[in-house]
Amino acid sequence: MTKTNSTRRRVVVTGIGAVTPFGAGVPLFADALRAGRSGISLLRQLDTSGVRTKGGGEVPFFPEPGELRFVQFARLAWQEAWNQAGLQGAVDPARLGVLLGTSRGAIRELELAHVLRDGRDPAACGFRFGDGAVPELSQLLPKLFPLFGSSGLGATLAKLCGAAGPVGTMSAACASGTIAIGEAAQWIREGRCDAVIAGGAEAPFTPVSFAGVCSSKAMSERWEDPASACRPFDRTRDGYVMGEGAGVLILEAEEHARARNAKPLAELLGYAQTDDGSHITVPTGVGLAEAIAGALQDAGVASTDLDYINAHGTATVLNDRFETLAVRNALGKHADLVPISSTKSMTGHLLGAAGAVEAIATILALCEGFLPPTINHREPDPACGLDVVPNVARAARLRTAMSQSLGFGGHNAVLVMRRFSRV
Repeated sequence: MTKTNSTRRRVVVTGIGAVTPFGAGVPLFADALRAGRSGISLLRQLDTSGVRTKGGGEVPFFPEPGELRFVQFARLAWQEAWNQAGLQGAVDPARLGVLLGTSRGAIRELELAHVLRDGRDPAACGFRFGDGAVPELSQLLPKLFPLFGSSGLGATLAKLCGAAGPVGTMSAACASGTIAIGEAAQWIREGRCDAVIAGGAEAPFTPVSFAGVCSSKAMSERWEDPASACRPFDRTRDGYVMGEGAGVLILEAEEHARARNAKPLAELLGYAQTDDGSHITVPTGVGLAEAIAGALQDAGVASTDLDYINAHGTATVLNDRFETLAVRNALGKHADLVPISSTKSMTGHLLGAAGAVEAIATILALCEGFLPPTINHREPDPACGLDVVPNVARAARLRTAMSQSLGFGGHNAVLVMRRFSRV
């Protein structure tokens, strides 16, 4: 086993918060994972009559006119994690950082602002608001100005909690949330922070953006039964399902948490990221295998110590095949012994928030002793022949687990976590 640097600071998780297609709050998410319940449905925010993809992992409340949707998700997830961690007044603001990931940022409101500026009817352009009021352009612009794209997300949360340490927003496609968590842990290890708010948020459902992704033919077009549309590692899979939401973790130096008698949920042992360096979307498995090996080395953990892997598992033909190959190349014979499941089968793909929400799923598995299932697994694909925990959650005593993310541009990012122990 590779030895870690014994002098570096241990990084623990003292709070978690989530907004998912099951609603706002980790308990709703945890219940759905244990039940193997799908949060995927036909979309209500968009008119999908002109495209073949009809649904997604949609958060079950409509956008608030007075707040950018992805910021609202981040704020709700932060509040839950912050309250659980009990950090209010317990950390020096100068030693508190914020690092959040997003892929699309304020794309919904930017697109809507263009429609309103041109005097067009949002409903005629594909937007849906339920019974809520359509925001006025004068409402949107003051919110958008400091948040063009995504750069202000971290600073927005920093203002809410008074963080005066390093603050930033990470955008690395679908690996954004995982990279944000991994880099935030480095800030603590290096002594720059005592605690960091880390995670990701995404609200990608907009008419033009959604239609553009549909044109790539990367998303599922099977919508007779929305709950069964996302089929990771299944022979009949036909593409990913887009989702939205947020996940926030409170990372803290173990000695700082111990000094205030906090109760850590898990320890973040290792992190690595690589890039495929070849094609923007076609994975080869090589870069991910190197990231897996790097994260294990950083954690000081042997491959045989892994008890569970939360897969990227998008349900595209190429991703699932090459992710399986990467796991086999990195873990060798142990790949056939370690369970690996895709919670995207239940949530859809939350893009820049996916890695953060899946890190929370991994922590729940460690703390509550169960393996989240890969639902909709009906016809095993011989090219994906690992133990994918098909359809039903499984009780298991877990100690060490891994969560891995891939993103357009060839990004690969991996976290290794362990159920917390004082020893």
